[in-house]
Amino acid sequence: MKVAVIGAGAAGLVTARELLRENHEVCLLEQSSQVGGTWVHEAKTENDPLGANPDRRIHSSMYDSLRTNLPRDLMAFLNYPFDSSGGGKDYWQRYPHHTKVLAYLEAFSRDFSLTDLIRFNEQVVDVRRDDHGWRVQSSSVQYYDAVAVCNGHYSVPRGPSLAGADFFKGVVLHSHNYRNPLPFKDQIVAVLGAAASGTDIARELATTASKVIWCGGAENASAKFALPRHPFPRGFNNDGELMIDGYPPVAIDALVFCTGYHYEFPFLDSDIVTATDNCVHPLYLDILPPEYPTLAFIGLPYLVIPFPLFEMQARWFARLLSSSHTLPSTDDMLQSIETRIEAVEHGTVKRRHFHKLGEGQIPYINSLAAQCGAEPLPDWYEHLAREAQQARLSNPELFRETALRHAGDTVILHSE
Repeated sequence: MKVAVIGAGAAGLVTARELLRENHEVCLLEQSSQVGGTWVHEAKTENDPLGANPDRRIHSSMYDSLRTNLPRDLMAFLNYPFDSSGGGKDYWQRYPHHTKVLAYLEAFSRDFSLTDLIRFNEQVVDVRRDDHGWRVQSSSVQYYDAVAVCNGHYSVPRGPSLAGADFFKGVVLHSHNYRNPLPFKDQIVAVLGAAASGTDIARELATTASKVIWCGGAENASAKFALPRHPFPRGFNNDGELMIDGYPPVAIDALVFCTGYHYEFPFLDSDIVTATDNCVHPLYLDILPPEYPTLAFIGLPYLVIPFPLFEMQARWFARLLSSSHTLPSTDDMLQSIETRIEAVEHGTVKRRHFHKLGEGQIPYINSLAAQCGAEPLPDWYEHLAREAQQARLSNPELFRETALRHAGDTVILHSE
């Protein structure tokens, strides 16, 4: 089959490789001038600090100091180590800086002869199905037998609205447009969000700001935070002061949202899928719309170990296109999706967390492997994943410096 892969980040690159292994013809369409996707750091920021309506969308959300929150032996694709025998160096930090991840992806693209398949500076503006196949429009119109959407989901900021926000006259920005703490020197800064970026940015801001007010819910009693955590704020009063339950109103200079991102597919018609409240619907196994089984979304799940998950999703789709395995009926796939939605709506999980896998990621990956005849995850993977997660939960500010007993097949020497 002739397949278009949209995006040359980690998901797009590994999808291209898996398709080639199944003898499909591949064309990667990348809107920027290089591989790497979200791992391509840009020092510039958007002219809209909240990222709602910028003149030019900047794809990456990398702040200058960002290091992975996973050890590189977990980050690696399953058969391409993150060391000198694969796409990295043995002596790199176990939790590498973002520049090292980009170098790893560049090496992956080179070593698997993917770079020559990429059409750079090609922004896809329309994808639709007609009698001739999948019509994909960028700078030109081309037809394909199948399409893999690998455009990432860390570019369009998601920010909650706060009551009384018009009364606040200070700086408001999303972490998407945060690069370093220098602009906040000697300021009082509130940080909203306690996931990976919120933890990193709050800690980093504390090195230059006069005070950091970190709002991210109740503190985990077993965690070690140098900064106290406050409840999420109610909004601003008429004097532009931040109001947090249980605390007096406080005047702040800046507010940083670390509140995640939207899924967005502006090139697809809503008749194919919708992305409402961060739930992409309808998708079977978080990958394909039942009525369009030659269209795949690779890399939607989050709170996951991304690269191995991308790899197995890509392998599952590539082998599906080769008829190595088959799908249930369209009706059965739609029913499976509805059953899952009902379970979410009647449980404690919010609809916007539909693609949040967390503890379910390893069974999910192994289920895809079983369906497409691939090997399951190696035994070390789960042991290391659990140990790394426990280190992060128990010491979320310093877990990257914690020694881990378990290891994968990536060589880890003393850090540089």
